[in-house]
Amino acid sequence: MSSRSHLFIMALLGAVMTLTACTTSPSELGGCARGDVRLTQDFSGSPAYDCTRTGPAAFELTVRPESTPINPSPWFAFDLEAERETAVSIQLDYGEYEHRYRPEIDRGNGIWEALPDTAVRLEAGDSVAVIRVDVGPGGARIAGQEVFGVEDRARWRTDFAERHGLSRQMIGQSIEGRAIEALSRPATRQGAPLIVILGGQHPPEVTGVLGLRAFLETLFETPSGENPLDHYEWLIVPDLNPDGVHHGHWRQNLGRMDLNRDWGPFTQPETAAVRAELEARVSEGQTPFLMLDFHSTHRDVLYTPPDDLGLSPENFAADWIAILDHIWPGEGDVFERGPGHNPDLPTSKTWFATRYGAPGITVEFGDETDRDRVTMLAQTAARALRIYMERAPARNAAAEP
Repeated sequence: MSSRSHLFIMALLGAVMTLTACTTSPSELGGCARGDVRLTQDFSGSPAYDCTRTGPAAFELTVRPESTPINPSPWFAFDLEAERETAVSIQLDYGEYEHRYRPEIDRGNGIWEALPDTAVRLEAGDSVAVIRVDVGPGGARIAGQEVFGVEDRARWRTDFAERHGLSRQMIGQSIEGRAIEALSRPATRQGAPLIVILGGQHPPEVTGVLGLRAFLETLFETPSGENPLDHYEWLIVPDLNPDGVHHGHWRQNLGRMDLNRDWGPFTQPETAAVRAELEARVSEGQTPFLMLDFHSTHRDVLYTPPDDLGLSPENFAADWIAILDHIWPGEGDVFERGPGHNPDLPTSKTWFATRYGAPGITVEFGDETDRDRVTMLAQTAARALRIYMERAPARNAAAEP
């Protein structure tokens, strides 16, 4: 072999070795939490999904529910960190489920923004979503919607109670020992009607959280003159499923129970705590008057009892909605109304109506409803309830012999 041929072969072998060294298999790239670009899931509200690194800046998450069967609410939340500006790809594999929540991003400033449609590609009949986003230097949090972990929720409850003069009480504990906290405000007279407000039964229902907060902030504004809220007892449990929230569940608590299917069986400590508190208040002479339970779904809707169910106060839902429609400051429709009782479905609204003969209403905001509209809907619903309460003493007085 000539020296020239020898040199050519050596050069060719060197090129092959260099190419092989540059082609690193995913198994050699390290875990998702290591490297120049990292994906982590270690904050309240983030599920611990299986993560596979598929490239230096590419990951795959196996998005699966806490148990089955389950309402299809595939929630995701994770942090990305990069040493320098990097285009990152995250594939969400939903298995037999389909993509539901449009991803939002917080780049570390506490401001959530929806990713543009061009940043998300759906594949395999919407059972796979591929997110592409530029990250770094620094980090960003990406989730199905805004993240409100258990710490955030506790801070809000404390702040709200202090600003509006409500007392805080631990009425029970979750399976993992987290507080089930109630906020309360007494009436100015004994035997006043009791209004119950619930929230947080289903962890990823973020617009329900936003709507509940806007509703309560407006309802408990300090008015000039007599306050109609003084004529009612108030029991508010904003965060009924703290374990599910903390672990990023789609729907259930740690007992693998949809809490809004446990009103009647009361097999879970969270729902049992609310029932015990209600029964204690009834034994003290309080009369359940109304329950509102805040949630999210695909549209803005109020699930109410039928008007002919024989509840007291009579026709509350129709009267409240009529006021709401009348004072609505926006354009277009307000809430849809879905009247029904479903006695075989152990939801909070059905149990409340059956047990106490008083209306229970599920207040639902759409997943994709513009956040300004969520606020406006909630504020208008609160103002409508205040107007209803202002008129109620006159109706009661007229009914007395």
